[in-house]
Order: sequence, then C-alpha cells, then structure tokens
Amino acid sequence: VFGMVMNMTVLYSVLHMLIDGVCAIAMFGWFCLGEQGYLNILLYNFCAFALQMPLGVILDLWNAGNLTARSIDKKTGKDIPLCYAVVGTGLTLFGAFTHPVILGLGNALFHLGGGVDVIREDQRRGKRGKDLGVFVAPGALGLFLGGQLAKESKAEYAVLLFGIVMIGLLWWLRKEKRNDYGAKTVYITEEKTIVHREKRIVIFGCLAVVILRSYVGMAVALPWKTTVFMSLFSVCAVVAGKIAGGFLAAKFGIRKTIVLSLLLAAVCYPLCGQVAAGWLALFFFNMTMPITLYLLARRLPKLSGFSFGLLTFGLFLG
Repeated sequence: VFGMVMNMTVLYSVLHMLIDGVCAIAMFGWFCLGEQGYLNILLYNFCAFALQMPLGVILDLWNAGNLTARSIDKKTGKDIPLCYAVVGTGLTLFGAFTHPVILGLGNALFHLGGGVDVIREDQRRGKRGKDLGVFVAPGALGLFLGGQLAKESKAEYAVLLFGIVMIGLLWWLRKEKRNDYGAKTVYITEEKTIVHREKRIVIFGCLAVVILRSYVGMAVALPWKTTVFMSLFSVCAVVAGKIAGGFLAAKFGIRKTIVLSLLLAAVCYPLCGQVAAGWLALFFFNMTMPITLYLLARRLPKLSGFSFGLLTFGLFLG
C-alpha cells in the first residue's frame, strides 16, 4: 500500500519540500548574514527563479520530439528530466556550503526536472492538473521548515540529513520511472484549435497572475503571525490552497475555480487582520498556482520546460 501511495508525483513532492528546506537553511542560516546579505539574496533569487526559463528552453530543445512520458532521450538513453533533478539536487547540497549562485542553480534545475516530469505524468494519467498542485504545494512547507532549522546552531547537520534522504528518494524515483518506461504521454488535443491570439492572451494572463501573487505574498503582512505556530498555520493555508486549486479545477472547471477563488480572496484580504479571514485569503489566492501552470502546459504541450520557467520568472519579477 505504501508503495502505491508513494508514486512518482509524491516522490517529487517530498523532494521539492526537502530541496526548498535546504535552500532556506543555507540562505537564512549563513548566506543572508553579513554585509553581502542583500546581494546574496538577489543572486540566489535570480539563479533559482529567473534562470529557469532559459534552462527550461534547453530542456525542451534537448528532448524535442520525444513523446514518452518518461522522457528518455532516444540517442543517449538518458532520462532528461531526472538528470536535471539529480544534478540539481547535487548542486543544491554543494551550494549550501559554498555559494548562493550554485545553490540557486541547483534549485532551478531540480524544479525544472521535477516539474516537467510531473506535467507529463499528469497528462499521461489524465489527472487534468491535480498532480501539479501536489507537486508545487510542499515547497512552502520546506521553506518554513528550513527557516526554523536555520536558527539552530547545528543547522549544517540538518542539511546533511536532508541530503541523505534526498539521495534515497532519487534512487527510489529512478526505480519507479524505469518500471514504467515507455508509457506514452496523452497530450490534450482540443488545444490544437486555439488561435495564436487567444494563446498569447492566456500566456500573458497567467504571467500577470503569478507576478501579482508573488508581489502580494511579499507585500501583505499578517499581524497575527507572531508565533511559530501561527506562522505554520498560515503556511498550511498556502499548501492546502495550492493542492485544492488543482483538484477543484479538474472537478468543476478552470474558469469557475479561478473566478470564485479570486473573488473570495478579494473579499478576505481586506479583513486579513483577523485570523480566519487571513487564513482564507491565503488559501483562496494560492489556488491559482497549479491552474496557471496547467493552462500553460495545455497551450504549450511540447514546451513544458519553458512553461514552468516562464512562471518562475514571474515569481522573480514579483
């Protein structure tokens, strides 16, 4: 039963949490301290978020024409997204003890590899975006956990422990993917009839939503987040919202989910000084995250790396 529950998407999700946890420990534990703290933050964020777009284009070009869900390159026999994830994990662990540029680059490579694999798995299994919410959600929990561990005097041991667990999960992930090698990806055919003008509108709309969500997440302060418990409580709202967004959009439709969630978020944010309203505001506003990724994956089915990277570039701008 445990093996059935721990499928490829869940394995990538746990790895996502650990990767972001390591980055938070390194950034808050030592790279943000000292005179170059602000510069290190800028360097890390640029490499971790902005560089995902060009690196995603490289991934798409490398894997052009490959329609297998497991993304095995026909010439080299390499599992390209998994290679990205493995190299990204290694660079993240190495960068945690060396430099924020290496740390950010590792973060970017892992997110691209994992993101593209999950997008293809979601398409192959006909989940209509459910897997995307499961994958993106644990990152916020990892950042919170890493931020708390960074305050400890022996935070470097937590990085080493996370690294051991990540190596084990990558080995398990490789085994899981090899067992299902050759499965075909089922691309969503109805999107082929969409005209270029509508496609551009959707792309710019998704990018604008991501920029806005990133900005609001940095600019809006919740006065009741004064304890570790209340901070964890707010993080749970973010995680739950991202997961719920993918599931509700698949069940009730993208348009209904987007309109209703953003309207409810707009009602709750002016009242976010109250705990319940603030929690609901975070929950509803973050429901759009997997939906924007799914929309781009539908419009650009063979450019999954670019789609993922474009939205993370929006996070950087926000």
